[in-house]
Amino acid sequence: MKRLWNILISLDFGLWLLALVCGALAIGSFLLKGDYAAAINFMPLFAWLMEVPVVTSWWLWLAIALLALLVINTLLCSGETLRQRYGRTGLVSLCAPQLIHVGFLLFVAAHLISAFGASVQQIEVYEGAQARLPDGKQFAVAAITVDISPKGMPRGFSCQLATDPRNPAERTVISPNHPWFCGDYGVYIKQAERYPYPRALLEIHREPGGSMALAGAIFFMIGNVMVLWLRSKNDPNQ
Repeated sequence: MKRLWNILISLDFGLWLLALVCGALAIGSFLLKGDYAAAINFMPLFAWLMEVPVVTSWWLWLAIALLALLVINTLLCSGETLRQRYGRTGLVSLCAPQLIHVGFLLFVAAHLISAFGASVQQIEVYEGAQARLPDGKQFAVAAITVDISPKGMPRGFSCQLATDPRNPAERTVISPNHPWFCGDYGVYIKQAERYPYPRALLEIHREPGGSMALAGAIFFMIGNVMVLWLRSKNDPNQ
């Protein structure tokens, strides 16, 4: 049991798990083709896994199992570090690595939440069209703009949305890097055409783990900055 415990809290074990996760995902990126590859981007991950044969999705199941072991390794490693160093080192040096671990765990939790509850749908709209979010909120397409170069090539596009049925004058302009967020949903413009009439392809996303992923990124960044600061402080060459 002592040997197993030492393995589970080992940094080397965590690095090996991370390498194996990357390897499994790399294999899957080459193996996954056809309809299954198209469907994975438009379904919650676990719904996709339930519908796809294991012979096709084995690499993803393997990656999930390895990630579960990596989470266990992270929790045990953090607990052991806190137990051994509490009261023996400064607060910053004690907390910095743990903030990185918290960030990683929040990343995993965010993806797990989205794997159960995420959704994606595409709709084609035209000027004056009425649309509805999955939660029932209505919006209208007030205008579609496509910027065409003198040579006839598209240089950019945007879509003006009337987001409040009670106040049609309230408008929001979305473009490829500027979606409209409403509650749990984000509305993105993926493509637009001027001819034969102005029309656009909108994509409606729901990512319930988005806020948690953002929190994880903040913790992860703060932890890394603290670790770099401690190392620069202790480096005699600085």
